[in-house]
Amino acid sequence: MMEDRKLNERESLELIAQMIRNTRRNLDAGGGNMFLLWGYTGVVVTLGVWAALYFTNCTACLWGFWALPVVGWLLSWWFGRRWRKQQGAKDYTDRVVGQVWQMIGIACCGVAVFATLYQAYGLILPLCAMLVSLGSLLTGIIIRYTLFSGLPSLGFAWSLVLVFQVVSGGVSSATLLVFAVIVLLSLVIPGHVLNRRARREVIPNALERNRYV
Repeated sequence: MMEDRKLNERESLELIAQMIRNTRRNLDAGGGNMFLLWGYTGVVVTLGVWAALYFTNCTACLWGFWALPVVGWLLSWWFGRRWRKQQGAKDYTDRVVGQVWQMIGIACCGVAVFATLYQAYGLILPLCAMLVSLGSLLTGIIIRYTLFSGLPSLGFAWSLVLVFQVVSGGVSSATLLVFAVIVLLSLVIPGHVLNRRARREVIPNALERNRYV
């Protein structure tokens, strides 16, 4: 009985490790692209709104941020169909990561809706930056990527500072630029890391598996 119990423990640990490896490979096969899609969309939209606000000094330009979810979701739907074909079968950790980002998306929409109802528009960017950083941070913890835990942690701390700055002093053009930097730290750089690992790990692993087929 003791030997069986030890064997089951080892099997359980190996199963957990295998699920983490599968989730990493699935993220490498398409998740990095999704991080880059949303990251670059966020940066481009933010810089576009910042430029419009800078040259026109018209606060109505801030409504341009609604282009971020619209463009992001359309591009995710369009490109996601192809990227999903590159991914393997999904297991428990894949579903956990997916549910984390679903909740992050819902929470960001909630922030935008309630900030509009209470006319606290200045809090939208800091709180959404905090949520996105938290999503990347949790993803890094789940799949055990150190960089995913490091850079998003910095983004989360910076977004927390941004919340207090907005509450005490209001929104400025610098707020938009800081938001763009946080998106770079939490989505763009981690996305490039995932794609780099895809080229370095996924392809050799596939070749190794083919040797035994």
